[in-house]
Amino acid sequence: TIPNDTSKFSPSYILQPRLMELPFIPPAIKPIAMTKEIPDATQNNYFKAGFGTQLAPLFSLNLNTGVSDKRDAGIYAMHNGGSGALDYQKFSDNLIQTHFKKFFKKNAFTVKAGYSGTVRYFYGYDHNTIMDFTKDGLKQSFQDVNAAIDFSNTKPTSKDWDYDFTTEYYYYWNRTGANEWHLAPGLSLGKTINKIHHGSVIVGADFNQYNEDSVSSLNKIFHINPMYELTQDNWGVKAGFDISPADSMVYFLPKVEAHYNLIGEYVVPFAGINGEINRNNLKTLTSVNPFLNRNQPISYSKIIDFHGGLKGSAGNHFSFLLKVADELVDHLATYNPDSNDVTKYDVNLQEDANVLNLHGEIGYKEAERLNITLNADYYSYTLDFGNPAYGLPSEKITLKAEYNIQNKILVSASVYQQGKTLYRRLPNMTEDGTLGGFIDGNLGVIYNYKKNFGAYIQFNNVGASAYRQWYRYPTYAFGFSGGLILKF
Repeated sequence: TIPNDTSKFSPSYILQPRLMELPFIPPAIKPIAMTKEIPDATQNNYFKAGFGTQLAPLFSLNLNTGVSDKRDAGIYAMHNGGSGALDYQKFSDNLIQTHFKKFFKKNAFTVKAGYSGTVRYFYGYDHNTIMDFTKDGLKQSFQDVNAAIDFSNTKPTSKDWDYDFTTEYYYYWNRTGANEWHLAPGLSLGKTINKIHHGSVIVGADFNQYNEDSVSSLNKIFHINPMYELTQDNWGVKAGFDISPADSMVYFLPKVEAHYNLIGEYVVPFAGINGEINRNNLKTLTSVNPFLNRNQPISYSKIIDFHGGLKGSAGNHFSFLLKVADELVDHLATYNPDSNDVTKYDVNLQEDANVLNLHGEIGYKEAERLNITLNADYYSYTLDFGNPAYGLPSEKITLKAEYNIQNKILVSASVYQQGKTLYRRLPNMTEDGTLGGFIDGNLGVIYNYKKNFGAYIQFNNVGASAYRQWYRYPTYAFGFSGGLILKF
Protein backbone atom coordinates (compact mmCIF):
# COMPACT_ATOMS: atom_id res chain seq x y z
CA THR A 1 0.00 0.00 0.00
CA ILE A 2 1.01 3.60 -0.50
CA PRO A 3 1.11 5.89 2.51
CA ASN A 4 0.52 9.57 2.45
CA ASP A 5 2.67 12.12 0.58
CA THR A 6 5.58 13.66 2.32
CA SER A 7 4.83 16.45 4.77
CA LYS A 8 5.20 19.90 3.26
CA PHE A 9 6.28 22.75 5.52
CA SER A 10 3.13 24.82 5.92
CA PRO A 11 3.61 26.94 9.08
CA SER A 12 1.11 25.93 11.72
CA TYR A 13 0.38 29.55 12.53
CA ILE A 14 -1.12 30.26 9.09
CA LEU A 15 -4.74 29.99 10.11
CA GLN A 16 -6.76 32.08 7.70
CA PRO A 17 -9.27 30.16 5.56
CA ARG A 18 -8.02 29.22 2.09
CA LEU A 19 -10.09 28.73 -1.03
CA MET A 20 -8.31 25.45 -1.66
CA GLU A 21 -5.01 23.74 -0.99
CA LEU A 22 -2.83 23.61 -4.08
CA PRO A 23 0.82 22.95 -3.11
CA PHE A 24 3.18 20.63 -4.97
CA ILE A 25 4.07 17.75 -2.69
CA PRO A 26 6.73 15.22 -3.74
CA PRO A 27 5.72 11.58 -3.23
CA ALA A 28 6.20 10.00 0.16
CA ILE A 29 6.82 6.29 -0.32
CA LYS A 30 7.79 3.85 2.40
CA PRO A 31 8.72 0.74 0.46
CA ILE A 32 7.68 -2.00 2.88
CA ALA A 33 5.10 -0.37 5.14
CA MET A 34 1.65 -1.88 5.45
CA THR A 35 -1.61 0.08 5.76
CA LYS A 36 -1.53 2.74 8.48
CA GLU A 37 -4.02 2.32 11.30
CA ILE A 38 -6.52 5.20 11.58
CA PRO A 39 -8.70 5.78 14.67
CA ASP A 40 -12.42 5.11 14.21
CA ALA A 41 -14.11 8.47 14.76
CA THR A 42 -17.50 6.82 15.26
CA GLN A 43 -16.48 5.04 18.46
CA ASN A 44 -14.87 6.85 21.39
CA ASN A 45 -13.12 3.81 22.86
CA TYR A 46 -11.92 0.59 21.27
CA PHE A 47 -9.15 -1.99 21.29
CA LYS A 48 -8.13 -3.65 18.04
CA ALA A 49 -5.87 -6.69 17.68
CA GLY A 50 -4.96 -8.70 14.62
CA PHE A 51 -2.33 -10.72 12.82
CA GLY A 52 -1.44 -11.35 9.21
CA THR A 53 0.94 -12.67 6.62
CA GLN A 54 4.57 -11.46 6.75
CA LEU A 55 4.27 -12.12 10.51
CA ALA A 56 2.55 -8.76 10.89
CA PRO A 57 0.95 -8.08 14.30
CA LEU A 58 -1.35 -5.10 14.71
CA PHE A 59 -2.54 -3.60 18.00
CA SER A 60 -4.31 -0.29 18.49
CA LEU A 61 -6.08 1.41 21.39
CA ASN A 62 -8.25 4.52 21.27
CA LEU A 63 -9.61 6.18 24.43
CA ASN A 64 -11.58 9.43 24.35
CA THR A 65 -13.79 11.35 26.73
CA GLY A 66 -15.94 12.58 23.86
CA VAL A 67 -16.54 16.24 23.06
CA SER A 68 -18.43 18.24 25.68
CA ASP A 69 -18.84 21.94 26.44
CA LYS A 70 -16.07 21.69 29.06
CA ARG A 71 -13.28 19.48 27.74
CA ASP A 72 -12.12 16.93 25.20
CA ALA A 73 -9.30 14.50 25.97
CA GLY A 74 -8.00 11.30 24.49
CA ILE A 75 -5.12 8.96 23.78
CA TYR A 76 -4.34 6.78 20.78
CA ALA A 77 -1.67 4.06 20.64
CA MET A 78 -0.68 1.69 17.83
CA HIS A 79 1.88 -0.99 17.02
CA ASN A 80 2.35 -2.54 13.58
CA GLY A 81 5.24 -4.64 12.29
CA GLY A 82 6.19 -7.38 9.89
CA SER A 83 8.79 -9.27 7.86
CA GLY A 84 9.07 -9.71 4.10
CA ALA A 85 10.36 -12.55 1.94
CA LEU A 86 13.90 -11.12 1.71
CA ASP A 87 16.53 -11.19 4.43
CA TYR A 88 16.22 -8.16 6.71
CA GLN A 89 13.05 -6.96 4.95
CA LYS A 90 11.48 -5.96 8.23
CA PHE A 91 9.67 -2.96 9.66
CA SER A 92 8.07 -1.80 12.89
CA ASP A 93 5.89 1.23 13.61
CA ASN A 94 4.84 2.49 17.05
CA LEU A 95 2.72 5.53 17.82
CA ILE A 96 1.27 7.25 20.90
CA GLN A 97 -0.71 10.50 20.60
CA THR A 98 -2.51 12.37 23.39
CA HIS A 99 -4.61 15.52 23.37
CA PHE A 100 -6.44 17.65 25.92
CA LYS A 101 -8.70 20.60 25.08
CA LYS A 102 -10.25 22.83 27.73
CA PHE A 103 -13.16 25.11 26.81
CA PHE A 104 -13.59 28.42 28.61
CA LYS A 105 -16.36 31.00 28.25
CA LYS A 106 -14.94 32.67 25.12
CA ASN A 107 -11.80 30.73 24.25
CA ALA A 108 -10.16 27.32 24.34
CA PHE A 109 -6.75 25.93 25.27
CA THR A 110 -5.34 22.78 23.62
CA VAL A 111 -2.31 20.65 24.46
CA LYS A 112 -1.06 17.79 22.30
CA ALA A 113 1.88 15.45 22.89
CA GLY A 114 3.08 12.27 21.27
CA TYR A 115 5.78 9.79 20.40
CA SER A 116 6.43 7.79 17.24
CA GLY A 117 9.09 5.17 16.58
CA THR A 118 9.93 3.50 13.27
CA VAL A 119 12.39 0.70 12.50
CA ARG A 120 13.64 -0.07 8.98
CA TYR A 121 16.43 -2.22 7.54
CA PHE A 122 18.71 -1.52 4.55
CA TYR A 123 17.73 -4.66 2.62
CA GLY A 124 18.27 -3.14 -0.86
CA TYR A 125 21.11 -5.33 -2.15
CA ASP A 126 21.42 -8.33 -4.48
CA HIS A 127 20.41 -11.25 -2.26
CA ASN A 128 21.75 -13.76 -4.80
CA THR A 129 25.32 -12.72 -4.01
CA ILE A 130 27.34 -13.18 -0.85
CA MET A 131 27.30 -9.88 1.04
CA ASP A 132 29.00 -9.28 4.37
CA PHE A 133 26.03 -7.68 6.11
CA THR A 134 24.80 -8.15 9.66
CA LYS A 135 21.35 -7.47 11.04
CA ASP A 136 22.71 -4.89 13.45
CA GLY A 137 24.66 -3.12 10.68
CA LEU A 138 21.59 -2.86 8.43
CA LYS A 139 19.19 -1.66 11.11
CA GLN A 140 17.96 1.94 11.15
CA SER A 141 15.41 3.53 13.45
CA PHE A 142 13.73 6.93 13.75
CA GLN A 143 12.11 8.33 16.89
CA ASP A 144 10.06 11.47 17.31
CA VAL A 145 8.84 13.22 20.47
CA ASN A 146 6.45 16.07 19.74
CA ALA A 147 4.24 18.60 21.52
CA ALA A 148 1.96 21.50 20.60
CA ILE A 149 -0.14 24.12 22.37
CA ASP A 150 -2.91 26.34 21.03
CA PHE A 151 -4.94 29.17 22.56
CA SER A 152 -7.71 30.83 20.53
CA ASN A 153 -11.07 32.53 20.89
CA THR A 154 -14.22 30.49 20.30
CA LYS A 155 -16.65 33.42 20.44
CA PRO A 156 -16.41 36.99 19.08
CA THR A 157 -14.44 39.42 21.21
CA SER A 158 -15.77 42.87 22.17
CA LYS A 159 -14.09 44.43 19.11
CA ASP A 160 -14.73 41.44 16.82
CA TRP A 161 -11.08 40.42 16.70
CA ASP A 162 -10.06 36.80 16.25
CA TYR A 163 -6.80 35.56 17.75
CA ASP A 164 -4.89 32.30 17.75
CA PHE A 165 -1.54 31.61 19.39
CA THR A 166 0.13 28.29 18.64
CA THR A 167 3.52 26.66 19.20
CA GLU A 168 4.78 23.33 17.89
CA TYR A 169 7.93 21.45 18.91
CA TYR A 170 9.53 18.12 18.08
CA TYR A 171 12.79 16.30 18.75
CA TYR A 172 13.70 13.72 16.10
CA TRP A 173 16.64 11.32 16.07
CA ASN A 174 17.89 8.15 14.41
CA ARG A 175 19.95 5.14 15.43
CA THR A 176 23.20 6.31 13.83
CA GLY A 177 23.51 9.52 15.85
CA ALA A 178 21.71 12.18 13.82
CA ASN A 179 19.20 14.37 15.63
CA GLU A 180 17.30 17.61 15.21
CA TRP A 181 14.86 19.77 17.11
CA HIS A 182 12.26 22.05 15.58
CA LEU A 183 10.31 24.92 17.17
CA ALA A 184 7.59 26.97 15.44
CA PRO A 185 5.73 29.65 17.46
CA GLY A 186 3.14 31.86 15.78
CA LEU A 187 0.37 34.39 16.42
CA SER A 188 -2.59 35.21 14.16
CA LEU A 189 -4.84 38.27 14.53
CA GLY A 190 -7.87 38.84 12.30
CA LYS A 191 -10.92 41.08 12.03
CA THR A 192 -14.07 40.97 9.88
CA ILE A 193 -15.96 44.16 8.94
CA ASN A 194 -19.52 44.16 7.56
CA LYS A 195 -19.24 40.42 6.87
CA ILE A 196 -17.41 40.99 3.56
CA HIS A 197 -14.05 42.51 4.53
CA HIS A 198 -11.55 40.41 6.44
CA GLY A 199 -8.03 41.43 7.35
CA SER A 200 -5.42 39.43 9.19
CA VAL A 201 -1.76 39.44 10.09
CA ILE A 202 0.33 36.46 11.06
CA VAL A 203 3.74 36.64 12.69
CA GLY A 204 5.79 33.57 13.41
CA ALA A 205 9.15 31.86 13.32
CA ASP A 206 10.67 28.52 12.43
CA PHE A 207 13.83 27.22 14.12
CA ASN A 208 15.51 23.96 13.07
CA GLN A 209 18.71 22.62 14.70
CA TYR A 210 20.38 19.63 12.97
CA ASN A 211 23.31 17.63 14.41
CA GLU A 212 25.16 14.66 12.89
CA ASP A 213 28.81 13.64 13.24
CA SER A 214 30.80 16.91 13.12
CA VAL A 215 27.95 18.85 11.46
CA SER A 216 25.86 21.25 13.55
CA SER A 217 23.49 23.59 11.73
CA LEU A 218 20.84 25.99 13.03
CA ASN A 219 18.42 27.27 10.38
CA LYS A 220 15.91 29.94 11.28
CA ILE A 221 13.30 31.88 9.39
CA PHE A 222 10.73 34.49 10.44
CA HIS A 223 7.34 35.27 8.91
CA ILE A 224 5.27 38.44 8.64
CA ASN A 225 2.12 37.71 6.63
CA PRO A 226 -0.57 40.43 6.19
CA MET A 227 -3.69 39.37 4.24
CA TYR A 228 -6.89 41.03 3.02
CA GLU A 229 -9.99 39.17 1.81
CA LEU A 230 -13.11 40.54 0.11
CA THR A 231 -16.13 38.25 -0.16
CA GLN A 232 -19.16 38.98 -2.36
CA ASP A 233 -22.17 36.83 -3.26
CA ASN A 234 -20.69 35.49 -6.50
CA TRP A 235 -16.99 36.16 -6.19
CA GLY A 236 -14.15 36.59 -3.78
CA VAL A 237 -10.54 37.70 -3.77
CA LYS A 238 -7.76 37.31 -1.23
CA ALA A 239 -4.38 39.02 -1.47
CA GLY A 240 -1.31 39.40 0.68
CA PHE A 241 2.29 38.41 1.02
CA ASP A 242 4.71 36.71 3.39
CA ILE A 243 7.99 38.49 4.13
CA SER A 244 10.36 35.85 5.51
CA PRO A 245 13.84 36.89 6.68
CA ALA A 246 16.11 33.84 6.85
CA ASP A 247 19.75 33.29 7.82
CA SER A 248 21.30 34.78 4.68
CA MET A 249 18.42 36.22 2.66
CA VAL A 250 14.87 37.56 2.72
CA TYR A 251 12.08 35.65 0.96
CA PHE A 252 9.12 37.53 -0.54
CA LEU A 253 6.19 35.16 -1.01
CA PRO A 254 3.09 36.47 -2.84
CA LYS A 255 -0.33 35.08 -1.94
CA VAL A 256 -3.26 35.90 -4.25
CA GLU A 257 -6.44 33.87 -4.77
CA ALA A 258 -9.65 34.70 -6.66
CA HIS A 259 -12.79 32.83 -7.63
CA TYR A 260 -16.05 33.59 -9.45
CA ASN A 261 -19.30 31.65 -9.19
CA LEU A 262 -20.12 31.40 -12.88
CA ILE A 263 -23.20 29.21 -12.32
CA GLY A 264 -23.88 29.36 -8.60
CA GLU A 265 -21.63 26.88 -6.82
CA TYR A 266 -21.94 24.44 -9.71
CA VAL A 267 -19.23 26.02 -11.92
CA VAL A 268 -16.52 28.09 -10.20
CA PRO A 269 -13.39 29.24 -12.08
CA PHE A 270 -10.43 30.13 -9.85
CA ALA A 271 -6.85 31.36 -10.21
CA GLY A 272 -4.04 32.36 -7.92
CA ILE A 273 -0.41 32.64 -6.93
CA ASN A 274 0.83 31.00 -3.75
CA GLY A 275 4.32 31.30 -2.29
CA GLU A 276 5.49 29.13 0.58
CA ILE A 277 8.56 27.59 2.18
CA ASN A 278 9.41 23.90 1.94
CA ARG A 279 11.59 22.52 4.72
CA ASN A 280 14.18 19.93 3.65
CA ASN A 281 15.44 18.54 6.96
CA LEU A 282 16.20 15.21 8.59
CA LYS A 283 12.56 14.44 9.41
CA THR A 284 10.99 15.40 6.08
CA LEU A 285 13.70 13.74 3.94
CA THR A 286 13.68 10.43 5.83
CA SER A 287 9.87 10.44 5.79
CA VAL A 288 10.06 10.31 1.99
CA ASN A 289 12.96 7.84 1.79
CA PRO A 290 14.05 6.09 5.03
CA PHE A 291 17.04 4.47 3.29
CA LEU A 292 19.24 7.59 3.34
CA ASN A 293 22.96 7.91 3.96
CA ARG A 294 24.49 9.99 6.73
CA ASN A 295 24.96 13.77 6.53
CA GLN A 296 22.29 14.72 4.01
CA PRO A 297 21.86 18.39 2.96
CA ILE A 298 19.55 20.51 5.10
CA SER A 299 17.95 23.56 3.50
CA TYR A 300 14.82 25.65 3.20
CA SER A 301 13.43 26.04 -0.30
CA LYS A 302 11.02 28.51 -1.86
CA ILE A 303 8.02 27.47 -3.93
CA ILE A 304 6.01 29.87 -6.11
CA ASP A 305 2.84 28.25 -7.44
CA PHE A 306 0.90 29.79 -10.37
CA HIS A 307 -2.39 27.95 -10.76
CA GLY A 308 -5.85 28.13 -12.27
CA GLY A 309 -8.76 25.86 -12.91
CA LEU A 310 -12.40 24.99 -12.48
CA LYS A 311 -14.28 23.44 -9.59
CA GLY A 312 -17.90 22.82 -8.77
CA SER A 313 -20.63 20.25 -8.36
CA ALA A 314 -23.39 18.49 -10.26
CA GLY A 315 -26.53 17.87 -8.29
CA ASN A 316 -26.33 16.92 -4.64
CA HIS A 317 -23.82 14.11 -4.95
CA PHE A 318 -21.10 14.87 -7.52
CA SER A 319 -18.19 17.30 -7.14
CA PHE A 320 -15.19 17.98 -9.37
CA LEU A 321 -11.94 19.94 -9.56
CA LEU A 322 -9.64 20.56 -12.53
CA LYS A 323 -6.39 22.47 -12.00
CA VAL A 324 -3.25 23.41 -13.90
CA ALA A 325 -0.26 24.56 -11.84
CA ASP A 326 3.17 25.78 -12.84
CA GLU A 327 5.48 25.60 -9.83
CA LEU A 328 8.90 27.20 -9.47
CA VAL A 329 10.88 25.32 -6.83
CA ASP A 330 14.38 25.94 -5.60
CA HIS A 331 16.13 23.10 -3.75
CA LEU A 332 13.79 20.36 -4.97
CA ALA A 333 14.89 17.07 -3.36
CA THR A 334 15.70 14.14 -5.68
CA TYR A 335 17.10 10.76 -4.63
CA ASN A 336 19.90 8.56 -6.02
CA PRO A 337 21.66 5.37 -4.85
CA ASP A 338 25.07 5.77 -3.23
CA SER A 339 27.72 4.18 -5.48
CA ASN A 340 29.86 3.36 -2.41
CA ASP A 341 27.05 1.71 -0.41
CA VAL A 342 24.51 -0.21 -2.46
CA THR A 343 21.90 -0.17 0.33
CA LYS A 344 21.66 3.60 0.81
CA TYR A 345 20.53 6.75 -1.00
CA ASP A 346 21.78 10.32 -1.22
CA VAL A 347 19.69 13.47 -1.58
CA ASN A 348 20.46 15.95 -4.35
CA LEU A 349 18.88 19.40 -4.02
CA GLN A 350 18.09 20.84 -7.45
CA GLU A 351 18.74 24.60 -7.40
CA ASP A 352 16.04 25.67 -9.87
CA ALA A 353 13.21 23.33 -10.83
CA ASN A 354 10.02 23.85 -12.78
CA VAL A 355 7.14 21.45 -12.11
CA LEU A 356 4.06 21.38 -14.34
CA ASN A 357 1.19 19.67 -12.53
CA LEU A 358 -2.15 18.72 -14.12
CA HIS A 359 -4.57 17.72 -11.38
CA GLY A 360 -8.12 16.38 -11.45
CA GLU A 361 -10.63 15.22 -8.83
CA ILE A 362 -14.07 13.64 -9.06
CA GLY A 363 -16.14 12.82 -6.01
CA TYR A 364 -19.47 11.13 -5.30
CA LYS A 365 -21.07 11.09 -1.85
CA GLU A 366 -24.44 9.74 -0.79
CA ALA A 367 -25.01 10.76 2.84
CA GLU A 368 -22.94 8.48 5.09
CA ARG A 369 -23.62 5.38 3.01
CA LEU A 370 -21.37 5.72 -0.03
CA ASN A 371 -18.29 7.82 -0.69
CA ILE A 372 -16.14 7.56 -3.85
CA THR A 373 -13.18 9.78 -4.81
CA LEU A 374 -10.88 9.72 -7.83
CA ASN A 375 -7.69 11.83 -7.88
CA ALA A 376 -5.23 12.05 -10.76
CA ASP A 377 -1.96 13.98 -11.13
CA TYR A 378 0.45 14.29 -14.02
CA TYR A 379 3.92 15.80 -13.45
CA SER A 380 6.47 17.19 -15.88
CA TYR A 381 9.83 18.22 -14.41
CA THR A 382 12.34 20.65 -15.89
CA LEU A 383 15.55 20.90 -13.85
CA ASP A 384 18.79 22.83 -14.22
CA PHE A 385 21.28 21.47 -16.80
CA GLY A 386 18.64 19.03 -18.05
CA ASN A 387 18.96 16.83 -14.96
CA PRO A 388 16.33 14.08 -14.59
CA ALA A 389 13.99 14.17 -11.58
CA TYR A 390 15.35 11.02 -9.95
CA GLY A 391 12.89 9.26 -7.66
CA LEU A 392 9.88 11.45 -8.55
CA PRO A 393 6.95 9.86 -10.44
CA SER A 394 5.47 11.01 -13.75
CA GLU A 395 1.87 10.46 -12.64
CA LYS A 396 -0.26 9.28 -9.73
CA ILE A 397 -3.88 8.10 -9.73
CA THR A 398 -5.86 7.16 -6.62
CA LEU A 399 -9.37 5.68 -6.48
CA LYS A 400 -11.03 5.21 -3.08
CA ALA A 401 -14.47 3.91 -2.16
CA GLU A 402 -16.24 3.44 1.18
CA TYR A 403 -19.58 1.69 1.61
CA ASN A 404 -21.55 1.60 4.87
CA ILE A 405 -24.32 -0.97 5.19
CA GLN A 406 -26.45 0.21 8.13
CA ASN A 407 -23.32 0.61 10.31
CA LYS A 408 -23.17 -3.18 10.37
CA ILE A 409 -20.75 -3.85 7.53
CA LEU A 410 -18.15 -1.26 6.49
CA VAL A 411 -16.34 -1.89 3.21
CA SER A 412 -13.37 0.16 2.00
CA ALA A 413 -11.38 -0.29 -1.20
CA SER A 414 -8.58 1.64 -2.86
CA VAL A 415 -6.53 1.43 -6.04
CA TYR A 416 -3.28 3.36 -6.45
CA GLN A 417 -1.39 3.73 -9.72
CA GLN A 418 2.01 5.37 -10.04
CA GLY A 419 3.94 6.13 -13.21
CA LYS A 420 7.57 5.43 -13.95
CA THR A 421 10.50 6.92 -12.04
CA LEU A 422 14.14 7.33 -13.04
CA TYR A 423 17.28 6.36 -11.11
CA ARG A 424 21.05 6.19 -11.63
CA ARG A 425 22.14 2.63 -12.34
CA LEU A 426 24.75 1.00 -10.09
CA PRO A 427 27.67 0.37 -9.91
CA ASN A 428 29.19 3.11 -12.09
CA MET A 429 26.27 5.61 -11.86
CA THR A 430 26.81 6.73 -15.48
CA GLU A 431 23.57 5.35 -16.95
CA ASP A 432 19.93 6.02 -16.12
CA GLY A 433 17.49 3.24 -15.33
CA THR A 434 13.71 3.29 -15.24
CA LEU A 435 11.41 1.75 -12.67
CA GLY A 436 8.15 0.91 -14.43
CA GLY A 437 4.82 2.05 -13.13
CA PHE A 438 2.69 -0.12 -10.87
CA ILE A 439 -0.84 -0.61 -9.57
CA ASP A 440 -1.61 -1.43 -5.94
CA GLY A 441 -5.09 -2.41 -4.75
CA ASN A 442 -6.44 -2.89 -1.21
CA LEU A 443 -9.71 -4.13 0.24
CA GLY A 444 -10.93 -4.01 3.83
CA VAL A 445 -14.12 -5.13 5.60
CA ILE A 446 -15.28 -4.41 9.17
CA TYR A 447 -18.17 -6.46 10.54
CA ASN A 448 -19.85 -5.09 13.67
CA TYR A 449 -21.27 -8.30 15.08
CA LYS A 450 -22.57 -6.62 18.24
CA LYS A 451 -22.60 -3.05 19.51
CA ASN A 452 -19.36 -3.63 21.42
CA PHE A 453 -17.76 -6.38 19.38
CA GLY A 454 -16.62 -6.71 15.78
CA ALA A 455 -14.06 -8.19 13.43
CA TYR A 456 -12.02 -6.93 10.50
CA ILE A 457 -10.23 -8.37 7.50
CA GLN A 458 -7.75 -6.51 5.26
CA PHE A 459 -6.24 -7.49 1.88
CA ASN A 460 -3.22 -5.47 0.72
CA ASN A 461 -1.78 -5.43 -2.80
CA VAL A 462 -4.44 -7.77 -4.17
CA GLY A 463 -2.58 -7.84 -7.50
CA ALA A 464 0.27 -9.65 -5.71
CA SER A 465 3.03 -7.75 -7.55
CA ALA A 466 6.27 -7.14 -5.63
CA TYR A 467 6.90 -3.88 -7.44
CA ARG A 468 9.80 -1.55 -6.64
CA GLN A 469 9.24 1.96 -5.43
CA TRP A 470 12.97 2.54 -4.93
CA TYR A 471 15.79 0.92 -6.92
CA ARG A 472 16.72 -2.44 -5.29
CA TYR A 473 13.87 -2.16 -2.77
CA PRO A 474 10.91 -4.40 -3.72
CA THR A 475 7.77 -4.12 -1.63
CA TYR A 476 5.64 -6.87 -0.20
CA ALA A 477 3.53 -8.80 -2.66
CA PHE A 478 0.11 -9.94 -1.41
CA GLY A 479 -0.65 -9.28 2.25
CA PHE A 480 -3.54 -10.36 4.46
CA SER A 481 -4.47 -9.57 8.05
CA GLY A 482 -7.50 -10.05 10.25
CA GLY A 483 -8.53 -9.63 13.85
CA LEU A 484 -11.05 -8.53 16.45
CA ILE A 485 -12.35 -5.14 17.63
CA LEU A 486 -13.60 -4.57 21.18
CA LYS A 487 -15.60 -1.33 21.65
CA PHE A 488 -16.48 0.21 25.00
